[in-house]
Amino acid sequence: MLQLVLDLVFKLIRIIAKILPLKRENICVIAIHKLGDSIFTFDALNSIKKFYGDDVYVICSTDAEPIFELVHRKNFLLSIPKNYFHFGDRYLDIKARKLLRSLKPKVIIDLTGVMTSASLIFSSRAKKIFGFNRKIFRNIYDNFTGFNLGNHSREIYINAIKHVIPIVDFNYDHNCADESDKILIAPFAGWKSKEWPLMRYIELAIRLKKKYKVHIVFDNRTISETLKNYLNDNQINFIKVEHVSELIKEIESCTLLIGNDSGPVQIAALLGKYTFSIYGPTNPKFHLPKGEKHFYIQKKIVCTPTSDERLCFTDGGKNGCPAFECLNLLSVDDVYNTLKANLLSEIFF
Repeated sequence: MLQLVLDLVFKLIRIIAKILPLKRENICVIAIHKLGDSIFTFDALNSIKKFYGDDVYVICSTDAEPIFELVHRKNFLLSIPKNYFHFGDRYLDIKARKLLRSLKPKVIIDLTGVMTSASLIFSSRAKKIFGFNRKIFRNIYDNFTGFNLGNHSREIYINAIKHVIPIVDFNYDHNCADESDKILIAPFAGWKSKEWPLMRYIELAIRLKKKYKVHIVFDNRTISETLKNYLNDNQINFIKVEHVSELIKEIESCTLLIGNDSGPVQIAALLGKYTFSIYGPTNPKFHLPKGEKHFYIQKKIVCTPTSDERLCFTDGGKNGCPAFECLNLLSVDDVYNTLKANLLSEIFF
């Protein structure tokens, strides 16, 4: 009954919104994601630009804007301020809808696929809206696609548009200076259950710094004085970045990035760096970057995602994992020995 009622409501809203003759001229892509998922949209975004031309507006989150600036013109990027999001970032208010309206969209392509984007586009007067979302919002779209995982997280966004737009793979050629002996460690992730324990990253840094230049990069979370003192006592270089643009600059100067299944790993891959990822409740098959420069380790336990599962049964630990054993059982020796066997000798001479 709820589905039928919402189908009728959204259908009426779309009919009424398109009645008035307005000048509609622009192509708008809705890509409101965290860092790593923003990069996963690049194959789809590249295909959209090949089809419609480069003058495509991309609406994104403020945090992800510097990521899109690497591949898209800044004057065609519109980031939505954080105070426009409500209810745990699930709903965008009328101010966000006014921003979208100011672009005079002719076509809206939704590469977000959750209630957040539905709340942004449901009353738009665009002539055509297509993309993917939850089934409950299907009548917002002129061409609706449900969530389709495919064989990699990139394919979620490709599958949303391939029935309308030919797919063209994205290849990014970014030339940035390398420091041949610099390793960057990024110990944070999009959510806590994907993070290998911080002290083990520090132990790994202590072991690596005997031979290599190692820096640990922290995001804008608070670093305690006790932790700072511990790092200084062990002569470990560390950096705190307040903004994604600062993180990008740090990654540009390294040769290898070590981290969790996270945005920094995807940024490093985009910039042509070697990466080594530590996986726990997520499946490398669906998240590992493209190319031959990317390696990983994962401790297999009974609840590790199977080959066709993107996340473990606790939704990647977000729904209350009882123990986090997949990461806690992974030792510093495990990580160091895998790094040494597969990567360090290949990169550093």
